[in-house]
Amino acid sequence: MNWGKGIVIGMALFMAFIITLVTIMMRQDIDLVREDYYQQELEYNKQYDAESNYLNAQKVIEIEPKADTLFLRFPADFQTGKASIQLQRPNNKDQDIELTVDAREQVKIPLKHIEKGQFNCTVSGMYQGKTYQMSQQLVL
Repeated sequence: MNWGKGIVIGMALFMAFIITLVTIMMRQDIDLVREDYYQQELEYNKQYDAESNYLNAQKVIEIEPKADTLFLRFPADFQTGKASIQLQRPNNKDQDIELTVDAREQVKIPLKHIEKGQFNCTVSGMYQGKTYQMSQQLVL
């Protein structure tokens, strides 16, 4: 075998490798974190203000996963009506959950039907006439 054949065989193998990688990549299912991504970006300032309101309140909403239940403890100041809880799974949007609950001292959310893994938990509601929002990563 001479140099010419070796170079041609090497190039052919490299091209086959690249074509295989491209084929595998094209078959991957790539999901956005959220379908309404652009709308969320436009409303980012409202989200920032809500997070600032939560931090300025100097109260902490405790989120504690135990076994098959997620416990949320709202301080007395945040027990003012409804709260929205969003559990967002970064790698599978089909497992995202949105709930509206009464913001009372302790809220229990059953997790039996939820797959174990990492979630982004966002809690939002009203506090002294202002919107608040807090976010935390959880491993359930």
